[in-house]
Amino acid sequence: MITTRCEWCGKEVKRGGSKPGRFCSLDCKGEWQKTQKPVDRDWLYQKYIVEGLGTYQIAKMVNRNPKQVYLWLVGYGIEIRKREWSTESNTQPFHDREWLYDQYINKELSAQEIASQFSVTEGLILFWLRRHDIDRRNVSEARDIKHWGLSGEDNPMFGKRGDKASAWKGGCTPERQAFYATPEWATAVKVVWKRDKGKCQRCGVKGEYGVLMHIHHVVSFTVKELRAEPSNLVLLCAKCHHFVHSKKNVNRELLKD
Repeated sequence: MITTRCEWCGKEVKRGGSKPGRFCSLDCKGEWQKTQKPVDRDWLYQKYIVEGLGTYQIAKMVNRNPKQVYLWLVGYGIEIRKREWSTESNTQPFHDREWLYDQYINKELSAQEIASQFSVTEGLILFWLRRHDIDRRNVSEARDIKHWGLSGEDNPMFGKRGDKASAWKGGCTPERQAFYATPEWATAVKVVWKRDKGKCQRCGVKGEYGVLMHIHHVVSFTVKELRAEPSNLVLLCAKCHHFVHSKKNVNRELLKD
């Protein structure tokens, strides 16, 4: 049993387990969370009501989710605008059918490319395409315009293998997966974790509280006789393991031929 004080009201909090409690109730947690907003009511009112910005635009300004901005508006009692769009208001160029038709059909811009010009979402442009009854392109038509799926040497990924390929998943071949399921590997893992005391041997972070840890082969996995040899294995966190196998590791740290 761990005893602490509520971070909001100071009341004594008792919790079982290894983690101390922070709040005595959900009400206290809620009050504390209100103080964590990066904006106050006056600022939000100015942006949403006076300047007429939308939740997506405000969210981009404060680096938060648009849904969170909506919840702030509700929490502060700011009246939410109805999602009613008028094709006669023309407050944005894409509200005009002729302009949107020209950009999407004649100039062959994508909905995302149009959206990026006005800092709005792709979904909003798709809404106006439907509202103006402009036919959307299918995947095949989009491929023809954007030249996706090039074949042979015209494909940027042509001839790229291993960690240079976009589908690279860390070398998890069937052979590797089968080996990792053997008792020999399980024993080696236990030895390495105990020897390295459950810490990354590069940055020192402990393998707990959600920190992903990897067993790294100093000499490549392809050398079969060293695959389960503890002296060839090092415990690393996922971040350090990715660094070791990246181009940034110019000194070939923790790598041997």
